[in-house]
Amino acid sequence: MKKAFLFLAVIILSILQLTWPGFLVFFHCKPDFLLVFAVSAVFYLDFKSALMAAVISGLVKDISLPGNLPVNTILFSLWSYLVYRLSQQISTDSHYVRLAIVLIAAFFNNIATGLWVINSGNTIPAGIFIRNLIIPSVYSTILSPLVFKLIKKITA
Repeated sequence: MKKAFLFLAVIILSILQLTWPGFLVFFHCKPDFLLVFAVSAVFYLDFKSALMAAVISGLVKDISLPGNLPVNTILFSLWSYLVYRLSQQISTDSHYVRLAIVLIAAFFNNIATGLWVINSGNTIPAGIFIRNLIIPSVYSTILSPLVFKLIKKITA
């Protein structure tokens, strides 16, 4: 039953991410709720369920974006695994530690996707690359407590 609610949460977050209100978009950047969901699932679920949530989140994001490669599926799974390994080494009970982990994962995810776009032959001006690196990462981190509450309610 919990897995059905996780899938429903991914669908709701993907709809929210795709239909994010225009007046809440800062410099043409939106928060990445699916990445936050994939990373924060590690805090509240066992590793297998968290990895499944990361794969589903990545697949849903890859389906909604143009392109053929499952970049987000691979990256979300990687971030889920790395956060799991990190959570074995340090305590992730503090709210600020979780926010820092989400910020770091979002930052590295934006670096990886930006480099993938550049490697695929497209050009991105340096200012736009840095804007796409910083603003969505911070914006996702600011809104991540909402996703934390959603996952906490699902797992309760």
